[in-house]
Amino acid sequence: MAGAERIPLTDHVADAIALLADVRHGEVVPLDGEAVGRVARGDDRARVDVPGVDNSQMDGYALASADLRAALGTAGSGPASGAQPLTLPLGPTIAAGDAPGTLAAGTARPIMTGAPIPDGADLVIPVEESDAGRFAPAVVTDSAAARPATAEPTVSLTPLSGEPGRFVRRRGSDTLRGDTVLRAGQVLTPARIAHLAACGLGDVEVEARLRVIVLSTGSEVAGPDAAPVDGGVFDANGPGLAAALRAAGADVVARATVPDDAAALVDQLRGLVAEHDADLVVTSGGVSAGAFEVVRHAAAGTGVTMAFPKVALQPGGPQGIGTLDLPDRRVPWLAFPGNPVSALISCELIARPALGAPPRTRLRLPVQLEADEPSPPALEQYRRARLLPSGRVRLIGGASSHLIGSFAAADALVIVPAGIDIVRDGDTLETLLIPGGES
Repeated sequence: MAGAERIPLTDHVADAIALLADVRHGEVVPLDGEAVGRVARGDDRARVDVPGVDNSQMDGYALASADLRAALGTAGSGPASGAQPLTLPLGPTIAAGDAPGTLAAGTARPIMTGAPIPDGADLVIPVEESDAGRFAPAVVTDSAAARPATAEPTVSLTPLSGEPGRFVRRRGSDTLRGDTVLRAGQVLTPARIAHLAACGLGDVEVEARLRVIVLSTGSEVAGPDAAPVDGGVFDANGPGLAAALRAAGADVVARATVPDDAAALVDQLRGLVAEHDADLVVTSGGVSAGAFEVVRHAAAGTGVTMAFPKVALQPGGPQGIGTLDLPDRRVPWLAFPGNPVSALISCELIARPALGAPPRTRLRLPVQLEADEPSPPALEQYRRARLLPSGRVRLIGGASSHLIGSFAAADALVIVPAGIDIVRDGDTLETLLIPGGES
């Protein structure tokens, strides 16, 4: 049966994860702008309640609902009771950062947004529901005790509601101490960083950035400072893979090209790894069944331990996985095919999870086609696609692995599972969302 010797993609990904397990490690970083985009290595819990005390959601007056009912001579105050006015004596003003203190019975205390609710109070009447309608600017002092309590001994209020808890942020209403606030594998976003800081954390353990060498093989491949030979190509894989690996959390410390010379390949890698103390080698090309497969030729000699599985994947079926063997250690080596789309999809599906990058979003979406599209039934096929405003997804370009232009225009990969030989308009297929595409 065609393709029977191929291994499932999931098996190859598991092998890549196991290969990198010994070189992956964590580091602790402060919660600042440099932490954005890093991936959490473990779980973290809140060290405090957030908010830490009951506090005011509004600038207004802290009251006891029982005093409000007594002053109005009614069971409650609200729109149904006509928003009746009342006048109460004022206690000292409470600003954010003050101690909460207490509320004397039958009084109101001016309170600012974020200030703690005093003992005895259970609601806040917004300043807009007072006769003044706003607070006059206050003189800021170094001591809350030195701050004037108020310029007026009383306040006239017309509350729209006297329900207990009105405009009170309860302690722990956002997060409780001990809650898990970050899980292993989550990306540190600005909002997550702010949340962690609010929960009392000052730093967090993340996946360390592995130091990666990216090498494009092939005598036909020209580096950025050279023109291709007749029939040659500019190096697309080097820049593309370097960008993809950086996006997956790696630190690409060197990028180069090498001709179809196995000895030169190994010598160049040994030098680059030693110079940059690299953790991982990623190459493109030289892993298929041609006569000039330089990575395969290198593996036939000493200093390289490499297997070349055929993965049930299109594009990206030919793969290499193993190590560059140095006197003191073995450096993991992932060898991808040479066609640009194959190389980038291999990086997406294999290197990203092996590096510990978070998984992409996957959705089941109906496919929009103008005509039926064939798919090799023995392989899991990944087709470049565009998300449509209708909620459908449209295939773009063909299935060929050299069509990098259609990949550049794509923002999704439609996954055609093994066992399907035809994709028809309206078929619902799992779709992997990727960054990019046209605006």
